[in-house]
Amino acid sequence: MNFDKISVPSVREEFVRAIENKILSGELKIGDRLPSARELCTMMGVSLTSVSTGITALANKGFLEVKPRHGVYVRDYRKDATPETFFAILRYNGGNLNAHEIRSFTETRIAADPLVARLVTERASDEELSELSDLARQFASCQKIPDACEAITALCYRMYQLSDNSIFAMMYKTTMEAQKGMYALYFKKNGMQNAREIMTSVAATLAAHDWQSAGKLLLASMESVISGPTSLI
Repeated sequence: MNFDKISVPSVREEFVRAIENKILSGELKIGDRLPSARELCTMMGVSLTSVSTGITALANKGFLEVKPRHGVYVRDYRKDATPETFFAILRYNGGNLNAHEIRSFTETRIAADPLVARLVTERASDEELSELSDLARQFASCQKIPDACEAITALCYRMYQLSDNSIFAMMYKTTMEAQKGMYALYFKKNGMQNAREIMTSVAATLAAHDWQSAGKLLLASMESVISGPTSLI
C-alpha cells in the first residue's frame, strides 16, 4: 500500500498568497508602490530569495509590475489578467466572491447557458438527457444548503459536458467551487424552492429537445441573481 507525501506550501508560495490577498482585499490598491524587497524581508520575516522569486511570480500572474530603478507597483490585475489571476481570485477568501465577481460570473452564464442548452439538445442522446432529469430530482430532494449546492452544480456541470463543447465544460469545472459559493448565498437569501422548480423544468424541456424553453428558464434563473428582489448584488 502506497501513500503520497504530504506537502505544505513553500515560504515563497505563502509570500505570494499574502500579497495576492492584500491586493484582492483592496488593502493594496492599483498603482500602490510596494516596499523594497529588503523591507519586505524584514516586515514579513522571509528571505530575499523568497521575496524576489515571489515578486516575479506575482508579476507573471498580472498582480504586480516591476519598473526597473523605480520599484514594484500593483498592476490593474483585471485589465492585465492571466489564467493565474483568475484562479487566484477564485481562491481568495475561500472562494467567496464580491459583488463585482458575482455579476461577472452571472453575466458569463447568461451568455453561455442558452447556447449550451441548444448544443445539448443537438448532441446528447436520449439516455444522456435522462441523466439530467435524474440529477434534477436529486437536487430537488436536497434539504440542506451544502447538499443542494453540490447537487445543482453537478447538474449544471453535466449539462455543460453534454454540450460536447470541451471549453464550456472546462470553464464550468474550473469555476465550480465559486459557483457553489454563489448558490449558497442565493439559497440562504431566497430559499431553494424556486431553483428546484426551474432546474426540474430545465431538465424536462431539454429531454423534450425544447432548447428554446430551457434557455429562457436558465436566463431567468441567472438574471434573478443580479436584478430584482432575489438579487445578490
